[in-house]
Amino acid sequence: MKKLRIAQSQVKFLDPEFPTDQPDLQTLLALVYEPLLQWENGCAAPGLISTWQISDSGHSWLLTLRENTYFHDGSPCTVENIVQSIERHKHSDGPFGMGGVYTPYLEDLIIEPYNKTQVTVTNPRSTGDLVDIFTAIYVSKYIDDEQPPMGTGAYMVEDYVEGKFIKLSISSNQRYENKYLSLEIFETPDPKDRYDSLLAGQVDLATSLELLHEIPTNDNLVWQSSTNTLSVPCFLNGFDDPFCQPEARLAINLAIDVDSIIHDVWHDLASPATTVVSPYHFGYPDHLNPHAYDPNRATELLGDCSMPDQLILKTPLVIPERAQQVSNLIQQQLSRIGVNIIVDVEEDRPKYARDVSKNKIGHMAMFDSSPLSTYRVLQEKISGQMQGTWWQGVKDNKADQLIKTAHQTLDVRERTKAYNCCLAWLHDNPHWLYLYHPKKLYAYHPEIEGVYLDHAGLVRIE
Repeated sequence: MKKLRIAQSQVKFLDPEFPTDQPDLQTLLALVYEPLLQWENGCAAPGLISTWQISDSGHSWLLTLRENTYFHDGSPCTVENIVQSIERHKHSDGPFGMGGVYTPYLEDLIIEPYNKTQVTVTNPRSTGDLVDIFTAIYVSKYIDDEQPPMGTGAYMVEDYVEGKFIKLSISSNQRYENKYLSLEIFETPDPKDRYDSLLAGQVDLATSLELLHEIPTNDNLVWQSSTNTLSVPCFLNGFDDPFCQPEARLAINLAIDVDSIIHDVWHDLASPATTVVSPYHFGYPDHLNPHAYDPNRATELLGDCSMPDQLILKTPLVIPERAQQVSNLIQQQLSRIGVNIIVDVEEDRPKYARDVSKNKIGHMAMFDSSPLSTYRVLQEKISGQMQGTWWQGVKDNKADQLIKTAHQTLDVRERTKAYNCCLAWLHDNPHWLYLYHPKKLYAYHPEIEGVYLDHAGLVRIE
């Protein structure tokens, strides 16, 4: 087959420094560009950078560029392009600029060409986890402001209409041997419309079908589900009562029947969460089990806590998906143990994200956590030392020390053990209400081959 047609929820051609946790948009980035490094089985693996060396206790990094790598116009990808791309990411501004997310990690880095194939990165902070940043940096070549940047990925942009479709064609790069010479990707926000277009033969594959109200069973399509590194927690406001109290945070995890939420809202297309990251993240301890539903124990713990008369649960209208339905069930379940919840729905998605990042979350707030890395989740959302963008104010000296130890450990095996300890502690002493990891569901016609969804929900083409 020469052409593959895909229906997905969003189509937006992104500049490579545009940060997003949305799998559909990440798919477009990964088709056109390549990151410095990439995630494989929870660990960093080569991308445009073939090897990296760490010295001086994590302060110095030597990155080696992969040989024979070319942009879509045939020009070679050089170490200067690597330096320029990192600098663009470092200085990017605006609500969607990478700088808004990664500035604390990028701003102090010194990036310089070392020779024709290598780049040096000098880091004032000792860490073995700078690789996380490199997996988020896609490399591009800019010609002018009127043309989209070029990448080194398998496909190049042929045509694009924002909010409607993007057409991609296979790059002339001889490294790629994809059976699909061109891709047509259509924005189809409604999952029912995506499914109908698939049935009608208008597209060959449809993604994010887990959002259908009912999952079909006999339509002669091939259905596949994919694991997902995305976590959906409920943030807890640790700046004030009741969730500045560790007993209250543990109680709320015991008071919620997550299995019933997964069954009633997600058609069992999710798995219960155990800690702040998914089982597919680096350093996840395999022995962890979800908190058992125990309303009696929850009631006992809350009885020793200072409790307001009512709690505000903020929730977005759309993102994370089905958040309002989940919030309503949380409200119902907590009412059974005498906790009065007011659900506050925010229709403006960007405003909701800004509010959460500024700790304007009421007592609780539905959100989704980064699907990419343990490092980023802990720095931004847990560490009281960093007090990152999404930090929720929980004072936990033990967690801070475990995070610091993990970040400063250079040996991969020892760093894995350090993260094991940290994530196990956060299971036993939760900062959030741990809910679930939604699975991605997609369907395609039986003749389609060589297409799959990876662990982060991105469409991959072999």
